[in-house]
Amino acid sequence: MINLKFLMKRLTNTNYRGFIESAKRVSKINKKWWPLVLADCLACTVKYGSGYVDYETFDMYDMTKEERANVLTISKNNGLVKRLNDLSYAHFFEDKAEFNLKFSKFLKREWLLLDGENFEAFENFLQGKEKIIAKPLDQCCGKGIDIYKTADYQPRELYDLLMKNSARLVEEVVVQNDIMNSLCKSSVNTVRLITILNGDEVAFAAGCFRMGKDGHVVDNFNSGGISSIFDMETGLVVTDGYDKDRNNYPKHPDTGTAINGFQIPMWSEIKEMVTEAAKVVPQIRYVGWDVAISKEHGPLLIEGNSYPGQDLSQYPKLNMGTYSVMLKAIK
Repeated sequence: MINLKFLMKRLTNTNYRGFIESAKRVSKINKKWWPLVLADCLACTVKYGSGYVDYETFDMYDMTKEERANVLTISKNNGLVKRLNDLSYAHFFEDKAEFNLKFSKFLKREWLLLDGENFEAFENFLQGKEKIIAKPLDQCCGKGIDIYKTADYQPRELYDLLMKNSARLVEEVVVQNDIMNSLCKSSVNTVRLITILNGDEVAFAAGCFRMGKDGHVVDNFNSGGISSIFDMETGLVVTDGYDKDRNNYPKHPDTGTAINGFQIPMWSEIKEMVTEAAKVVPQIRYVGWDVAISKEHGPLLIEGNSYPGQDLSQYPKLNMGTYSVMLKAIK
């Protein structure tokens, strides 16, 4: 059932130009008159809580009623977050430094929060490191994340630069497992797992496998990365790769390694770690976890998200919808 509060807010703050431009783009694909496409898009907004982004992104214009009903739209996802997560505890996930503190057991790497007055600690942190990764505390989708070669800077110069850029969280660079590295060497490739906590039981509701391309240091889908879907029981990738521009990749464009049929290593260990992590903050039941596999330490957490995005595991050619799966996972 549509969230009426969401609908009223959407109608009040509607980006009408966005709806029209989206309808015109879709019209070029399905060859229907764009006002008819617009009417259908608006009908989906009312009935399924989608809006034009979901409508276009998930190809809802080319779906049956049953398929449309199974799309985890932005409104439905908001409803799950509100139902399952006590957002007074969301700061453990939204602030990257707080996350690192709370989930330190699962990080398996050094890190430091810069505060403008701990240059000496930063100097010590740099010892023996050829590279470091720096992150802003409150950004998402890979924004603001950069890798720095320590030999290119004097320690004070680098410290001041990071403070200026608000990249205050510095971490040891993860050296990924050789098998993961064979797929894409420029980024640390990650597994996204969405879990729902039911008491002491952790349900694995959805997920995707993400990798960088074109030499990018992040694997984030919204920053040019590739996504694919795996079998939840085995960790075997069962689709081709797919990017936001709707390009299809049976093999990785940088390395030629097959994506479809790729076996994610240490699958049971990944699920065991995430199962344990999902119980650390039980007030946040619905979480999206990003997991890397390091060469030395095996599976480790990159981050967790208390507002899991609903897009990656539902992109066309990857999955037709996850709403029914989410509801089934809730007890």
